[in-house]
Amino acid sequence: MEDVFFSVVVPTYNRAAFLPKTLQSLLAQTYAGFEVVVVDDGSTDDTEAVVRPFLGERVCYHKKQNGERAAARNYGTRLARGRYVTFLDSDDLFYPHCLQNARESIEEYRQPPFLHVAYEVTDENLRSKTKVDKLVSDDISIFIKGNPLSCVGVFLRADVARAFPFNEDRALSGSEDWELWVRIAANVGLKTDNRISAALVDHQSRSVRAYNQTALVRRKELAVRYAFRDAAVQEKFSAHRKAIEAYWVSYIALHLVLDKQRGAGLRFLARSVRRHWPSVFERRTLAIVKYLVLGR
Repeated sequence: MEDVFFSVVVPTYNRAAFLPKTLQSLLAQTYAGFEVVVVDDGSTDDTEAVVRPFLGERVCYHKKQNGERAAARNYGTRLARGRYVTFLDSDDLFYPHCLQNARESIEEYRQPPFLHVAYEVTDENLRSKTKVDKLVSDDISIFIKGNPLSCVGVFLRADVARAFPFNEDRALSGSEDWELWVRIAANVGLKTDNRISAALVDHQSRSVRAYNQTALVRRKELAVRYAFRDAAVQEKFSAHRKAIEAYWVSYIALHLVLDKQRGAGLRFLARSVRRHWPSVFERRTLAIVKYLVLGR
């Protein structure tokens, strides 16, 4: 095997039905200098048996006690041998040219600490629903209005990945990526490659769909609170803190409305507008109003 330039960390928990396609997408890469570190976060299904045929010089498997996805990613990062670390959830896919595109951009940007390559959100049949391919290098204001990066397509130089681990507070799970990306971007900046190179596969059993109102509110509050403990985040985002908080409150409102909890959704929408009145003009606010009025 070639020198390991990329370490692809694949955290997984009870995803035996999806994991083979994820691993196949990695083994189909046109770029050869990579390893795959599968971190099984205490699965109780057939994950180990499903991974076994893929094991070899390129793919390794480690099982640990359940600690949620942030802990699994950190565990994989500690094992990584590559010069860059990237993360791929066990139900998502890299397109064949993903690592090649990333390597080209890394050379173009002269070893950037933090790179993001574009991805698309697809359905289970890989029909494209949304593309995230309009990001601008060094524009970290994108984090004011949520998390366009997700975990798909993020490449961290290994020293940065180790210096900035995911926050392992389980109550933060589901927002731990935004909390980390905003900290890293505030400290070292962000470079982008807008060639679509990966797919976030939106399926009915995706973990982000499982939530309750109390936990959702708690993790959004925690994400902002933890992020603003960082001095660079305070310096670069303090003037936008109300806008950030309002955006997350409107995110909760949208989830509630889609879950047919209209009264609660309306209350959270009002809270968002009170927190930062310009949010009334945001596309998400208009979508919430549409669902409230038309029921669809």
